[in-house]
Amino acid sequence: MSIFTRISATVASNIDRVVGEIENNDAVIQATLTELRRKVAAAKVRLAQVHRQEANLNRQIQKRREDEQLWGERALEAARTDEARALECVQRRQLCRRSAEKLEQGQQHYQLAAEKLARGVEEGEERLAEMGQKHTLMRARQSTAAALSAASQAADDSLHPVSYTHLRAHETYEGLS
Repeated sequence: MSIFTRISATVASNIDRVVGEIENNDAVIQATLTELRRKVAAAKVRLAQVHRQEANLNRQIQKRREDEQLWGERALEAARTDEARALECVQRRQLCRRSAEKLEQGQQHYQLAAEKLARGVEEGEERLAEMGQKHTLMRARQSTAAALSAASQAADDSLHPVSYTHLRAHETYEGLS
């Protein structure tokens, strides 16, 4: 075997090995990308739920604050005529205030959770984009390796000596012309 054939065979086998590894990595990366897309989508759904719940809390807080003001006005009106009723109105006003305060605390927790979840979604999307770019780059390298392998194979074929029979057939064909 000539030195060129040995070198070509070695290069071709190394390229084939690398292409095989790349194909295995491609499957792993595809599975990872699919899983990451699923998790980012689930996080987006959860973030939307948190925002809806936060909006619902805002409406409840607004309602409690309105009720608090209403009970305060009723207490003032009742104070002129019925002191017991006025005290009951003040108690209800206090209940509305405490309820609104508890809801506001819950709202703060929702806001923190929403901010944290939004950051997580953003980081997940960035990571997904980064992995997608790396995957594209890997595929480009794979294509390059395949092209080099094909070029190496073509070079191998051109280095093989032409058989005597092939030469005779070629000479015969030219003699007929």
